[in-house]
Amino acid sequence: QLGLLDGVPVSIKETAALAGYRNSLGSLVFEKSIAQVDSFAIGRLKDEGAVILGKTNAPEFGTRPITEGPMFPPARNPVDTTRTAGGSSGGAAAAVAAGLCALSHGGDGGGSIRIPASCCGVVGLKPSRGRISSGPLLGEDWAGLATSGVIARTVADAALGLDAMSGHLPGDPYWAEISQRFLPAAARKPATLRVGWTIDAPATVDPEVAAAVESVATELARLGHRVTRVRPDLGQFRPLIQILAVTAVGALPIANPELLDPLNRRMLEAAPMSTAVDYLKALLELHQQARRLIATWDQIDVLLSPTLTYPAPRIGALGQDIDTASEEFLDWLSFTHPFNCTGQPAISLPLATSTAGLPIGIQLVGRPRDEYTILSLGAQLEASLKPNAGVAMPA
Repeated sequence: QLGLLDGVPVSIKETAALAGYRNSLGSLVFEKSIAQVDSFAIGRLKDEGAVILGKTNAPEFGTRPITEGPMFPPARNPVDTTRTAGGSSGGAAAAVAAGLCALSHGGDGGGSIRIPASCCGVVGLKPSRGRISSGPLLGEDWAGLATSGVIARTVADAALGLDAMSGHLPGDPYWAEISQRFLPAAARKPATLRVGWTIDAPATVDPEVAAAVESVATELARLGHRVTRVRPDLGQFRPLIQILAVTAVGALPIANPELLDPLNRRMLEAAPMSTAVDYLKALLELHQQARRLIATWDQIDVLLSPTLTYPAPRIGALGQDIDTASEEFLDWLSFTHPFNCTGQPAISLPLATSTAGLPIGIQLVGRPRDEYTILSLGAQLEASLKPNAGVAMPA
């Protein structure tokens, strides 16, 4: 019996465990570490017949939204090789955009699938919290903010990848039950939906990015959906995410801190100053803020927003000063990280291009545990606006 991905070439993010291969987390500290077991998502890809091409570039521990770090050269954007491929799944998005593979496994803890998908002009799907097990090696990956997901050329391919990777292991802290396959949703015309659109963020949004979102909102109205502007508060999570990131790095068994990326070394040094009480208070506040944000979906079915506040910057332009790096990063990914905090499914679609020829990703965010609606709506927009995913579409 054929698997869902028999013969399909797939790549694996460096931060995931692939049994028998290096498990470095993108760090010189763990350069000689070899994975003894597969991450759950990787095991599922193998079970479904995927041909594993290899592992893709990622920054150390996945803590940067650009794929630049101490272990590997930077991941370059196939659209413009002077530009970043984004991150932390930058190598994954570059591989799909350049036609090296049909699907890439990625991981998303603050936008790390959607960010590089937007930069490289491909589709990036972050599933619901608990949709894909983080086991057997991890439990609450980044306090539940992080999940495996899919980077692909089309919405249908992303849905197929999600079908292949979804599932649970005993002891998982979160379970998002699967009622039906995801691929059929990408072939199904959506019902008339209430779509709220926003370009409001605690950072400046590039005018071309804002115009692209408004253009897609107009197209959704033409397609028959009920479209309104909304203004959810997306800025309340920033200090909480920083606390969780510091504690996540501080929990790693790092024997040689001098080998770390300077930003991660700064977080490691700060970790002892953050107590267990601080961590639990931050987690409680994050969950309270998440409930408030999710209440927006009482009035809408889907949120439409930019994926990023501006298109891919040049390599080396972001995060060079560790005193300002975190704020620079959070400004850029103002629209992605809130939905790691809420655990909602979100997808970045390559629906626009800047006057400089750079991809502009458009994000759809669904109700909790409802990938089906954003896959259906995403496929409708894909068909209507006919984006040219990547730079080397194979025949």
